[in-house]
This record gives sequence, C-alpha cells and structure tokens, in this order.
Amino acid sequence: MGPVTFTIHNNTKYELRVQSSNGATAEAAAGASTSLGFGSNDTNITNAMRWYQDGICILQGSVAWSAGGSGADDGWTSSNIICMSGEMNGEGFSGCNEGWIEMQPYNLMANGGQVSVTYTNA
Repeated sequence: MGPVTFTIHNNTKYELRVQSSNGATAEAAAGASTSLGFGSNDTNITNAMRWYQDGICILQGSVAWSAGGSGADDGWTSSNIICMSGEMNGEGFSGCNEGWIEMQPYNLMANGGQVSVTYTNA
C-alpha cells in the first residue's frame, strides 16, 4: 500500500480524539482540524473516532482503509449526534446516522492517497 494523508475537520461542538490501529493519535478541539500521515508499511488502518463532552466519551465512529476495502461510520450509540462527509481518493461519502458506508471499488486505497472527513453536528 502507498502512503496515506488523513485530514480531519471537527466542525462539531465536541472534542474529537483519534486512535489509529498503528498507534498514531490525534486530537481536534471543537471547530478545529488535524491530520495524520501513514507510510507504505501502514496497511489495514482503522481509525477510531471518539467524541468527548466534559471528558466523557459520548460517541464513537471509524474511518478505515486497506488494499482490499475502505469505508467510514459516523458513529454508533443509541442517539447519533454527528454527521460526516468526506472523500477517499476523490470518491465521496456522507452520512448522518447511516452506519457503515463501504467505499467502491474495493481496492480504492490500494496505492495509498488522500482521505478527508468533515464532522458536523446532526
């Protein structure tokens, strides 16, 4: 897999913390952005996206990619409060209480590239 640049815009009223399966972490305060870079050895990446209010995790979603499949989930709790929109190598996705969105073609991220996601309040 090629290198991947992952850009995150947190346009919500909550703090966002990102934990990647390779150990990388990032944070974005309400209204802020952040990014992570992944090398060619970073394959099968899952990013846990967790939103916090007053230090308590209130929602978790994910953004993931590999050479054999990619997608995103805007969160799973009893009440979804976050919407997302973004793209993986130019292929757009969006959701508001959508659940998992599988990207096509399955090998969209096989050569690495660009992933971006913007979160907003529902």
